[in-house]
Amino acid sequence: MSQAIGDSTRLAIPAIVVAPRCDPTAKPADPYVELKRVIAGRGLLERSPRRQILPSAGHLLLLAVVVVGITFTRGTWWVLLFTAPAALLFGQIGFLAHDATHNQILNTSRANYILSVLLFNLLLGGSRGWWAERHNTHHAQPNRLGVDPDIEGGVVAVTGDQAREAQGFVRFMIRHQGSTIAPLLSLSALQIRAYSALFIRAKALRNPRAELGLFVVHYALYFSALILVLGVGGGLLFFAVHQLLLGLYLGGAFLPNHFGMTVLMPGDQLEFLPRQVVTSRNIRAGRVTDYLFGPLGCQIEHHLFPAMPRHNLRAAGPIVRRVCAEQGILYRETSPWEAFRQVYAHLRAVGLATSPPLPQLTAAD
Repeated sequence: MSQAIGDSTRLAIPAIVVAPRCDPTAKPADPYVELKRVIAGRGLLERSPRRQILPSAGHLLLLAVVVVGITFTRGTWWVLLFTAPAALLFGQIGFLAHDATHNQILNTSRANYILSVLLFNLLLGGSRGWWAERHNTHHAQPNRLGVDPDIEGGVVAVTGDQAREAQGFVRFMIRHQGSTIAPLLSLSALQIRAYSALFIRAKALRNPRAELGLFVVHYALYFSALILVLGVGGGLLFFAVHQLLLGLYLGGAFLPNHFGMTVLMPGDQLEFLPRQVVTSRNIRAGRVTDYLFGPLGCQIEHHLFPAMPRHNLRAAGPIVRRVCAEQGILYRETSPWEAFRQVYAHLRAVGLATSPPLPQLTAAD
């Protein structure tokens, strides 16, 4: 396996030491178990609901900017400028819903569940049940073909075999996926809503009535407010632009997480620690990037410890890097620009696999 990227800062981090065992036939301790012990000992898995006060105040301020802006610019094309902060607001609420589904925010699983349903269904107009089922499957086996729903089906391929097996319109889209990925991402918010509606209709949910009721209330309030303020045409136009920008924002935040990283075949055997690390990519720390990418910027630590509160992910990074270096596991962290460059290069390279092979030259030629 590739050599790991070590921790150049060498902070005062306790080494992961496995005590000698009396029984020479006993298996060595699992490095992940030892890593989790150190992480828990640092208190990095402990929830702190009060840490949400400041971010929530920021969400309310952003909401006020959108409402005031729409009010003062309604009846003009300038109102569409406020689709951008509205998309940012919904994206940030989506990150908060993600954290609540992972039990990161409040002190009990039940409280986090209720919060996640309110955020997903009432505020965002999606289905918490649909997203949780899909996302948990992804977390268990990230980037594994035949298992991870994020790399299965659709018109984007992550391996040459997927590209070569595609037919018709799907093959055409995959061939040009380096160019079409941005327009496809812009549709992702609308796609999530469509899948959520179908999932709620199937009632394969923990609380189908609550999810359906909140889902309906969201759209009743959302469209009523837009139409009341902007009229039917203006309201629908605002909705369309808002959703396209929201899809582009969320899709863009998701894209660097796993695309272009190791893809696991169905039969590949890999322990939990390397499986989660080599299939994920981190975005280098920064105030702006940590805000825009939310919990997705620390994808490695999040996959290793899904219930770890977001504000502790960066603190866990040096510990995880140290262990990965000791275990010879590649830990990938790049700037946002380099991450997107790698992703687009990978998408283009995979798309070329749809091209017909060049004719083989013979000795006679």
